[in-house]
Amino acid sequence: MNTAANPEAPALRVLIVKTSSMGDIVHALPVVHDILSRHPGAQIDWLVEEAYADIVRAHPGVRRVIAVQLRRWRRQFWRAGVRREWRQWKTALRAERYDAVIDLQGLVKSALIARLARGPLYGLSWASAREALAPLFYAHRQKTRLRRTEAAVPRYRALVGWALGDVPQGAPHYGLSLPPRRPQWLDADRPYAVLLSATAKERKLWEETRWIALGQALAAQGVRCVFAWGNASERQRAHRLAAAVDAADAGSALAAPAAFALGEWMQVLRAAAVVIGVDTGLLYLAAAVGTPAVAIYTGSSPHSVEFESAGPWRSLGDDGQPPTAQAVVDAARQLLAATGHTAA
Repeated sequence: MNTAANPEAPALRVLIVKTSSMGDIVHALPVVHDILSRHPGAQIDWLVEEAYADIVRAHPGVRRVIAVQLRRWRRQFWRAGVRREWRQWKTALRAERYDAVIDLQGLVKSALIARLARGPLYGLSWASAREALAPLFYAHRQKTRLRRTEAAVPRYRALVGWALGDVPQGAPHYGLSLPPRRPQWLDADRPYAVLLSATAKERKLWEETRWIALGQALAAQGVRCVFAWGNASERQRAHRLAAAVDAADAGSALAAPAAFALGEWMQVLRAAAVVIGVDTGLLYLAAAVGTPAVAIYTGSSPHSVEFESAGPWRSLGDDGQPPTAQAVVDAARQLLAATGHTAA
């Protein structure tokens, strides 16, 4: 399928199915630029979980974001209102006819929901799908070698390129467009760093003593430290770390006063001088909006991610080989210096 050579052909209509998680959605964003660069005027819709819809809405190349709430619908399907909402959602989805429906998720549930859309369904190969049965539901399956280990960004780009008869070219472009917004609860006289110390997987955590050493080093350079959190246990950790850093230099650190909505976090990340975090979705989101970022790997490997950032990026550590505090401090200082944030 290649309409690029025929400018009189109707605009290509593509539905991307990538419902979660945050980091995976960020890794999939470059496919929008790939499509539009080869098919100018293409109409691209994206099916995504409502919790992550703001990420896709921030991309000007996506025409329509189709939010899905599968978890709530499954839990409350016995309610008449929920069943009615589901029927209305399905009717709206099927109102459009697509030239290609492309499932980047690779799960049985994503394949089944993608089949509800009108248009030929393309999906990952047997070797690439996250669930072995998912490819059974695709009309067209990508062919790849067995035991494929390609990282997420090139894998998604290759699938979309294959489905549309293209070959992705150049570095990935994430395409997010949003203004920076410094939080009102932060003073405006010095830069701030967002520190992402929390993750749902304990093996990916970094030692608290190292976070404290990092925070103190940033404070010495005149950078305010903001420890982010998303739930009650993460909030306790953020307050504990902020208090330890602040004890050495009053006013140098704090825990975010609220768990922001994703749209707000995107702007806060965009306005930061640097973002430093473990292998988690907010870290990749920060890098995708162009903020200088340092990735800390402890229980996962950067080689399985091979992330290409939209801004300055440093990747430290590996699975079972966490970086030292000094290595992260040095990387952060390099990024701050490169972007004009020198010591106070």
